[in-house]
Formats: sequence, structure tokens, C-alpha cells
Amino acid sequence: MTRAARPAMRLNAYVLAGDPAWIAESLGSYYPLVERIVVSYDRSHRSWSGHPLSVEESLRRISALDPEGKVVLLPGDHVAVDRSLMATETAQRQAALDAASEGADWVLQLDTDEVLPAPGVLLDQLAAADARGAGALDFPLRNLYAMTEDGRFLEQCGRFWTTQAAYPGPVAVRAGTALTVARQARGVLHHRVDVAPRNTDPAHPRNTRVDAVIPAAHAVLHLSWVRTEEQMREKRDVSGYAANRDWDRDLARWRWRAKHPLLTTAAAPVTRRWWDRYRLVAVPRLSGSRP
Repeated sequence: MTRAARPAMRLNAYVLAGDPAWIAESLGSYYPLVERIVVSYDRSHRSWSGHPLSVEESLRRISALDPEGKVVLLPGDHVAVDRSLMATETAQRQAALDAASEGADWVLQLDTDEVLPAPGVLLDQLAAADARGAGALDFPLRNLYAMTEDGRFLEQCGRFWTTQAAYPGPVAVRAGTALTVARQARGVLHHRVDVAPRNTDPAHPRNTRVDAVIPAAHAVLHLSWVRTEEQMREKRDVSGYAANRDWDRDLARWRWRAKHPLLTTAAAPVTRRWWDRYRLVAVPRLSGSRP
């Protein structure tokens, strides 16, 4: 579908504020596309598990990049130590999505460490999803793991350094969608985009349907682990899922890989776990950017 053929769609977005590392790059990458951005945060500036979050710094950075007054603040109570963290996250996302659905046809749900390098490509695929009556757009993400000293990145990849997509949840859903777990939306038709004609996400079966193919350079950039040492320590402390991993071990590996990117990438063909395979890439969209 050409850009000229796109139907007029009203597009809003929501974000969860508390992680300022890449928030300017993230919101700035899609700010021109949307009419409103609902910013959800806990009014006590704490995480789902009750740890302090950098909400104030996040709000300051968001305010600085909102020249058109699109941002709508949505404080709430999102600490619930008596229920599962996933249930609390889903409830916060649902409240934000409901608010962002007002006056919209579709709602973007990109996290603040996810950057959109090709807005026009996403709009084309959103138009295709809309035309076929889909309720969710599954758009590929590239997981960037660490920044090297020369400004390149270690990226999760396939066994022989091939591009590997990831899908933590639809990047856009129809207004009024009911979320099931985190940003997942089940029971609706998904328009699924990948970077190859066959599924490249090892977390899904090889024969998973692919509805459209885009160049890998147009996939969303996910910068979850691209941080300073201080930011990684904060991530360790405030992560809602800290109990599910050995953070001391993982941080030691993260430091070593960032310092030895060539050895890290050379090991990809013999690394058994797909989430521990990396390649070294330059990302022009992030040239000169630092967390």
C-alpha cells in the first residue's frame, strides 16, 4: 500500500513513565504521528513492587519535547504488593490505553526504550492492518543489548549473525482493545510484519504466519539493556521481575560483552542459547546518542 493510499486514521499513544534513559529518542521518533500521548505513572513515583522510580526526570524530559501540547498526564496508584506484578502492569497499561483510546482509531503502545526509525513504514503497515480489519499490529523489534566504546551496538541475532526479530507485544492496537497480559491482545486478528518472508523470532514456531515484510533497518529499536553502569544498577533494583534472574551474574556478563564485542560476536555460531547470540552493528538512527 502506498502512502498516498493510506486512510485517514486518528492515532494516539500511551507510555509508562519512570525510565528516562531513552525517553527523548523514543517519543521524539513518533511524536509527529500522534494527536495525543497519555503518560501514565504512579503518583508516589514508585514501581509496581514499590521501589522508587525516576518519574520526575522522565516527566521533565517528556515536557521538554512536547512543543505542541500533545502530552496528557495520567497519575494513578500502581503499586500493588498483594498481587502479581504482571497483573499490576497489565492494569496500568489498560488504564492508559483506555484514556488514549478517546478520540482515536488506533493507539501506539511503544515503551520508552523503543525507538521508531521509519515512521512512514509503520503507518503503511498500520493502514494495511486497518484495511483487513485487524485489531493489532505485530511489528518487529531489534533487541540492542549494549553499546560499545566506538558507538556501535551488540544486537541479538541468529546463529550465523542473521537478523532476529522480537515481539513483546503489538506496537499498536485498535482503540478500546482489552489487554490480556502486559500489552498482549488476544482474541483479535493480528497483522504480523517481519524482516523476512518466514518468521525470524525464535520464540515463535518457524511456520508462524507473516503478512508483510520490511527491511530490518525499519524495525523498532529496543534499547532495554543499552544503559550506563548506574542505569543498569537502577534497573536491577527497580525491575518488577528482579526475582526471576541472577542480576549480579547478568550484569557481569553485560560488562564483559560490552568490553569484548568481537569475541562476543565470534561466539554466536557455537552459542547454544539463542538469547545469548550477538552481532556487532552500527545504527545510523542512534548515531551520537547516549543513554
